[in-house]
Amino acid sequence: MRKHYTLLVWIGSVLGILALAVAGYSWLSQKQWRTEEIKAPGDTVTIGSVPTTLNSLVFIAEAQGFFSQEGLNVTLKQYATGKQALEGMFTKDIDLAVSGDMAIVFSLFTRQDFSILATIGTSNNEFKIVARKDKFKEPQDLKDKRIATAKGTQMNFFLHLFLTKHGLAERDVEISFKGAEALPLALANGEVDAISTRASSITSAKRLLSDNAVVFEEPELFRATFNLVAYKHFIQEKPEAVRRVLQALLKAERFFNTHRELATRVISSKIGVDESSDWAETELKVSLDQSLLFTIEDQARWAIKNKLTDKRQTPNYLDFIYPAALEAIRSKPGFYLARPAP
Repeated sequence: MRKHYTLLVWIGSVLGILALAVAGYSWLSQKQWRTEEIKAPGDTVTIGSVPTTLNSLVFIAEAQGFFSQEGLNVTLKQYATGKQALEGMFTKDIDLAVSGDMAIVFSLFTRQDFSILATIGTSNNEFKIVARKDKFKEPQDLKDKRIATAKGTQMNFFLHLFLTKHGLAERDVEISFKGAEALPLALANGEVDAISTRASSITSAKRLLSDNAVVFEEPELFRATFNLVAYKHFIQEKPEAVRRVLQALLKAERFFNTHRELATRVISSKIGVDESSDWAETELKVSLDQSLLFTIEDQARWAIKNKLTDKRQTPNYLDFIYPAALEAIRSKPGFYLARPAP
């Protein structure tokens, strides 16, 4: 009997120790999660953003509080184009800019004081031609028609590729340049017959034209990228702020992949794209890969050939890509922690 009692006491003691251990582990895990989730306050950072689906990770990071989780006080300042966002950075109105590759190409023709930190969005079908259905049945009908786009942008480059694909040259059409935000209204008012534009403006143009809109697209014709860039001195002076911004964007990437419906609603509320939009040809991913070099080199050669710049040689673009910050984050385990905002 005594042995039996001793055995019960021993078992009870072991179970008690195990319970304490589990409770302690749970408490430590929760403490660690809180430490990961809300970091000590850091820098105040202003980011220039653009109303395009390729900028979606920035919108998600703001809406879901991922910048705050990283201890950052982030303000988004919206620009109509990546070119304007870069100009805002150059005039020190913002600290970081999100820009399409074309605007980066043109800026690197004239200055070498900034670097690409990461690509945050790519698409093989972001840009399309929207035309008036009463004047067009097929892309070849663009000949001798008035087409508007935003000069020196990805939209402009896509128009060049689209015309070439369908056996036309720039001289075969009447091209005019307008601000990106003005393109849908110019088409609706009859100022032009077609526009070369991006997803958010396509939605606006179709809404304005109603049943009189036709959209011509060429998937895989142009791989567009949107990239996070910063002054080189900002990267050197505030490496922790750069790391935290990238960390927040990586959380946004994970959130988009795991909470697609909620993420799509966030994006729609920011830029007005249809919530039912197909994301099959859009990749929201924080990365740096060699295809970015191929893209910007092609665009630089096009700009030189069409005399959109007075430069005659392309720079070595490897000198303007800064992979160290992203590589440092990806080498650490457990950075993909993303939950819906309460």
